[in-house]
Amino acid sequence: MASEFVKEQQSGLLSQIRHYLHILLKWKWVSALFCAAAVAVAVIYSLLLTPLYTSSGSVWIEGETNILPVEDVESFGANSSLQSHARLLRSRALAAAVIKKLKLYENPDFAGKAKKSAAPRDPSDPTYNERLEQAFLGSLDVVSVQSTQLVDVRFSNRNPRLASEILNTLFDSYIEMIVQKRYAVSEKAAEFLDTQITQLRTEIEASERDLNKYGSEKDILPLSATEAPTVSKLAEVNKALTDTIIDRINKLNAYNRLKAAPLGEIPSVPVGSLIQRLREEYVNLNRQYASRLATVKPEFPAMQRLKSDLDAARAALQNETENLTRAAYSEYQAALIQEQSLRRLLETQKNEAYSANSDSVVYNSLRIDLTSKKTLLAALSKRRSEIDVTSLEGLEGLNVWIVDKADYPLNPTSPNRRQNVLLGLFFGLVGGAGLALGLEYLNNTVKTSKDVASAIGIPTLGTIPSFDNGSAPKGPKPEIARILAMFRGQNEPKEAPLSSIRRKRPNRTFNSGLAVGDSGGEETEYDRIELIAKLKPRSIQAESYRSIRTTLLVSSPPGRIKTILLTSPLAREGKSSTVSNLGITLAKAGKHVVIVDADLRKPMQARIFGVHSGSGLALSQFLSSQIDTSDIVQPTGIENLGIITCGPVAGNPVELLTSDKMDTLVAKLRRDFDFVLFDSPPLLAVSDTLAMGPMADVIILVVRGDQTPIPALKQAKMKLDTHKLKCLGVILNDVDMIDQDGFYAKQYYHYSKG
Repeated sequence: MASEFVKEQQSGLLSQIRHYLHILLKWKWVSALFCAAAVAVAVIYSLLLTPLYTSSGSVWIEGETNILPVEDVESFGANSSLQSHARLLRSRALAAAVIKKLKLYENPDFAGKAKKSAAPRDPSDPTYNERLEQAFLGSLDVVSVQSTQLVDVRFSNRNPRLASEILNTLFDSYIEMIVQKRYAVSEKAAEFLDTQITQLRTEIEASERDLNKYGSEKDILPLSATEAPTVSKLAEVNKALTDTIIDRINKLNAYNRLKAAPLGEIPSVPVGSLIQRLREEYVNLNRQYASRLATVKPEFPAMQRLKSDLDAARAALQNETENLTRAAYSEYQAALIQEQSLRRLLETQKNEAYSANSDSVVYNSLRIDLTSKKTLLAALSKRRSEIDVTSLEGLEGLNVWIVDKADYPLNPTSPNRRQNVLLGLFFGLVGGAGLALGLEYLNNTVKTSKDVASAIGIPTLGTIPSFDNGSAPKGPKPEIARILAMFRGQNEPKEAPLSSIRRKRPNRTFNSGLAVGDSGGEETEYDRIELIAKLKPRSIQAESYRSIRTTLLVSSPPGRIKTILLTSPLAREGKSSTVSNLGITLAKAGKHVVIVDADLRKPMQARIFGVHSGSGLALSQFLSSQIDTSDIVQPTGIENLGIITCGPVAGNPVELLTSDKMDTLVAKLRRDFDFVLFDSPPLLAVSDTLAMGPMADVIILVVRGDQTPIPALKQAKMKLDTHKLKCLGVILNDVDMIDQDGFYAKQYYHYSKG
């Protein structure tokens, strides 16, 4: 059972594949046209594009290093991934710096040629600068190389020399930005110390002038024994104040650096401290996450757990950093309070000295104050020098450097004409296939007997395969021809009726008897669908007509159905050829058959059988004059088959077809023949068929596969139902057998065609 189920599944899959392949072959001209258009667009697009040259270089980014031993400042990007550096290389600030350095707003290869009528370009215009930056970033490509510490950088421009120059300038500006970020905290400390030193030097100069002036005016003598203790106390308090000021400045500097430092880049971290352990844990987790992200998706459970640990480490590190910052601020506040206390004590000591009214005490207190300021100046200057030396030493430990400078591109990288053509071919093939499937889906015509059953709910008496005698003009089907005509801006092409498919016109002789034949009597004299049941009896079309004959013979008791009216919803649906071939097959079955060409507007049967209508030998003359019924039945050259031709086209066909003489004729034919086949006009075009309907036992609709619209078929059936006319069924003509029965029917068709 399982193997049978698998075989059924495989068979169904193969059937679906064959079905879609058939649709593609059916709409091959439309698909080919779409594919050719896509390739042409790709070629034209490639030819119109301006060639671009791409200069490339690479940057190495060290994972982690300590480059400021005095300050213990972490290097920039110690816990940053390569993606962070790639983002920095594509930053708008870096793009603006390169544009400004090279004055790219004046370069026509980058900014384009200025139009004579346009306003002059203003580099200070923010809107213009924004457009330049967007154009710059659009030409820049930054890619992190997997499993390495390299970042590849590429820049494209129509000028190869300019592309190389821009990329090298980008590298230089990138290094400058990193160095500037690295020493941002040290620069702030240096600025603070410079301000303090400048202010202190000004105060020292003023104190020296006051001291010299006071000593000259008072003619100072050495201190007495009673004055020495007062001066000594002043010296001690002043020294303590100086130390406190230095301590306060250092703690303020440390607090500022803590507050400005990025997460994890805490300066002056003690070895083995909690903040150092948290930082190492965070860096390790971040490195693990970045390395695994190259091969594992973020949704993977292990990656989610690692991401959770990374977030927890980040939160702990941030919390400990905030604790250190608060502690540093508290220490700074304590030093500030101590400084203020010592200043008040110093002022008290000075007031005591001044109250002693001793010039020497005043002089020495001024001298001690001057000495303290000089000591403070020396300490601050030393601190400033240490920052300068640290900055110089730190340049040797830079964790980012240029591995490959920008090269000079020799060949353009864009457009890639071969790739564009291949892409155009790919999209053309895919789009052509999609267009074919879409057109097939939108093709609201009758294609199979299933369509007939679902549309009007009546059975299909038989299907006639498409006819191709080997000499028919090759080309697209009518539907494809209509599409091609629309592309060319032409009107919808008129398709040739099936009767036009022939090798040569027949050469007939006419006799007065019932059997009028061709001169040679050879079946191979001409091939056409209207007489294929006679000329090619082994063809699948002839077999289909015989199948319809069998259906008619067994569908009702003998003699129950004798008069059959065949019509079609619209014109050019193979109605006349169906009448002629059905008449031939019934005649070959030994039935006496007569074909009545009741299409008094566009008769076809006389031309099909090569019968010439003499005077008084046609239907229109019989209905309009006094002619005996036996005179209008003419031979066809086929045994048991006669024909009543239309004759001259009448001006009042409906009146003639509904006359008493027509009733008399039908009654006479029912008595004389086993079957009477009426070839009537299209049902939706004129009302002749509806007028003749009550005279026939049954009505058969003939529709043409892939041409008759389903709404037209529904409307034709509705008209028959409205007039209470019995429709026996539908004959589906000119059917694609792959659509109808699948691959094996097509195989059989080729096998039995001859």
